[in-house]
Amino acid sequence: MAFNKQLFITRLKKVSIITMWCLLVIGLFISVAFINKQEQQTVCTAINVHIEPEHTASFVDREMILKQIRKDGNEKKILGLNLNSINVPWLEKKLRNNPMIKTAEVYTDMNGSLNIHIVQRRPILRIINAFNEHYYLDEDGLKMPVSPDYTAHVPIATGFIFEHGKGRDSAQSSIGKDLFKIATYVDKDTFWNAQIEQIFVTAEGEVQLVPTIGNQTIIFGDASDVEDKFKRLLLFYQEGMNRVGWETYSNINVKYRNQIVCKKNNQ
Repeated sequence: MAFNKQLFITRLKKVSIITMWCLLVIGLFISVAFINKQEQQTVCTAINVHIEPEHTASFVDREMILKQIRKDGNEKKILGLNLNSINVPWLEKKLRNNPMIKTAEVYTDMNGSLNIHIVQRRPILRIINAFNEHYYLDEDGLKMPVSPDYTAHVPIATGFIFEHGKGRDSAQSSIGKDLFKIATYVDKDTFWNAQIEQIFVTAEGEVQLVPTIGNQTIIFGDASDVEDKFKRLLLFYQEGMNRVGWETYSNINVKYRNQIVCKKNNQ
């Protein structure tokens, strides 16, 4: 039988490719085994906790995070533990279930660091409903409980509010949705964020705003045309109140489209 050089080269290439893949697979298994062995021998040398947003609400702190790992929160007793003994998926799930936490990511590295990245929830409105239950609405419109350790400096809504604050769902009632819409606008506007300190819901379901400066009650109505109402109110502040004085009016009504109706004190 004649020697087929081309067929020999083709078969040699196939054998070479198969051999190369076998070596790669073997190398991969060896690498994984080495990494697993290294992980089993690696102890916790540092706990890196990063909480966002920084310099704002402090519902979550390092001490609270450490207490999720150990009940006593003793960092010295966590350092030196084998990293494999720290149940990372369980810890991450536990942190995510915390009502004050928006997202949580937990991971370890080959240097022995336990890394915890937290994004805490940011409230924009505190609600005290008709049943004297206290809760917040966060920037995503979801309910969150108040904290025994920290109070957020946000506007407070009171009055005829009958929606309960349990759970992590969004506001369901029309009043709750209106309050969130108004609070969102106030939160994003520097001036109104400093000026509006309280929101009151009347028995008729109308919203009234209580400003920081002046003794006026701002009759806002519902949450329709929120931006237009605040723009008209700001224009009145700039062109009217500065001229006649902040104590002239007891009521400023912006609930009617394209107009402002004021009531003077002692009328």
